[in-house]
Amino acid sequence: MREEDLNYFEEPDFKRALEKYENALANNSSVYLDADELTDIAEYYMTKGQEDKADEAIQLALDLHPESVDPQIFLSRQQMFYGNMERAHEICDSILDQNDREVHFLKAELMIRDQKAHDASLYLKGVYEKTDEDKALFLCDATEIFMDYDLWKIAQAWCNKMNQDFPHYKPGLRLYPEILIGLGDYPKAINLLNKLLDEEPFDINLWNLLAESNASLENYREAIDNCEYVLAIDEGNQRATILKANCLFHLNLYEDAHALYQKYLEENPKDPTIHYLNAVCLSNMERYEEAAVELRIANKTGDEMAPEQIHIYLEQAYVEGKLHHLGTAQEALDNARDLMTDDVTFEYDLILGKLFLENGKHAQAVERFKLAVDHSSHKANTLLSIAISYSEVQMYHDALDILQGMEKLFGESEYPQIYPYIAFCYYKGGDKKNYLKYLKESVHLNSEVTEYLFGKEFPGVSPEEYYMYAFRQVWGRFPQENE
Repeated sequence: MREEDLNYFEEPDFKRALEKYENALANNSSVYLDADELTDIAEYYMTKGQEDKADEAIQLALDLHPESVDPQIFLSRQQMFYGNMERAHEICDSILDQNDREVHFLKAELMIRDQKAHDASLYLKGVYEKTDEDKALFLCDATEIFMDYDLWKIAQAWCNKMNQDFPHYKPGLRLYPEILIGLGDYPKAINLLNKLLDEEPFDINLWNLLAESNASLENYREAIDNCEYVLAIDEGNQRATILKANCLFHLNLYEDAHALYQKYLEENPKDPTIHYLNAVCLSNMERYEEAAVELRIANKTGDEMAPEQIHIYLEQAYVEGKLHHLGTAQEALDNARDLMTDDVTFEYDLILGKLFLENGKHAQAVERFKLAVDHSSHKANTLLSIAISYSEVQMYHDALDILQGMEKLFGESEYPQIYPYIAFCYYKGGDKKNYLKYLKESVHLNSEVTEYLFGKEFPGVSPEEYYMYAFRQVWGRFPQENE
């Protein structure tokens, strides 16, 4: 459901109807409500995953109002979502008032589900030309139904029609930036959203859309600012809370992201994706035991076939490896491989090699790393990953052997990101001269990776000042012009 539809469940009228209904059930007494009220209650229970309660509410609606359209539309859509398309069509066709506007939209949605989106659009155009009802609202509903199925081009055509025929109709103006986001035109969406926010500065949905647009362009700090506007208006806004947490995550501010994920999970304890992201934060904070717990919850609450399940298993393999639970780690890795559709032999060998290395099985690690390089189509990336694995277990000499081999093969022009890692390995290995030599190059060649590696070593120092700061640490003075 769209956010504005979900907001309806917070309206006083709906809450009164829900309270009246639930009190009657609790007291085992009869209750009379309109068909649309009972259908809304059934929709509410469906959003909560309480299908039995939804079925009970819709059955009461049918008992009290057997010819009412709303409950039958609910039943048809319910069957559609369950994948029972034949039954969904049968229920739709059995509705007595086939000219009801909601029946028309149900038919269009069934066509979309049948992979006939173009036919659905043509059907709605025919209905629109004949309707005597609110045409602006019809265009808005038609736009939204295609947006709900990510059919952005068709949605854009309907929205253009709405804005052309009704240029001052606010819903049309508000839908267009969301369509632009769906089409990936984030700069244009941001421009339009800023104009709309000048007129409606307290509109939470517009601020959230602006935050999502900035985040998509990796303007994470701007997105965080947008989220904070939302949270200043509505402290408990979950959409802004998660988006802010995700931006902090991308900025490697794992402790702050973890705090927000934890806050969200208090109210949504069965969200596997957020448990997974929270686990990644915890593992980056080296709180592996807590991360392992989060991943177990993610596995328990998640769907085996969900896209994020592969990442959950891979993170579990990483975390369990850090805890030296090699058997559990390898089992998680095998589970991930079973879900992968592409040929990922090299990735499997790479991760398994890392697990062996972390658990002191060096010979097995070397064997797996060799297989990973042989099967990899991006050998430079694979070699760098192997070098990082050696550095993470403090085998800096072995890491440098690989990195310096890469330096000879690729050089700074083809693979500049190796230089920060060479500098870091020399630093950790205690070779001051080479550490300073490569650090000086690293800042210019790849400032981002250099900051990632040395940020904790040089707190409060900008990457441009790393070399001068490090030189003074090593030699007790500032470098001369030729040093």
